[in-house]
Amino acid sequence: MKFLPRKAKADPGAAVNQAAWSGPPRLADRSCCCPARPVVRVLIPPTAERPHPVDLLLCGHHYVTSRAALAAADAVAIDETGAILEPVPTSTETTSPA
Repeated sequence: MKFLPRKAKADPGAAVNQAAWSGPPRLADRSCCCPARPVVRVLIPPTAERPHPVDLLLCGHHYVTSRAALAAADAVAIDETGAILEPVPTSTETTSPA
């Protein structure tokens, strides 16, 4: 199976906003990464090299293993209920008690 990212329905020059996003995954959707049912829709914002946002449907396993990379890319993820999921912290620093 080839990995085929989906383009979000937004203007390339416009700021990424949730109104242009197609919402949580539906039961009929297929994951971009494997044959499992998608549980998270991820919107990766545009970059200098890629002027358009990318919309991914991920299964639970692939979302969990990709959380750090998605957070580093400033991606926004929503679950099946439409709730925005909190990004995982990208740094491993801990604060010492003062």
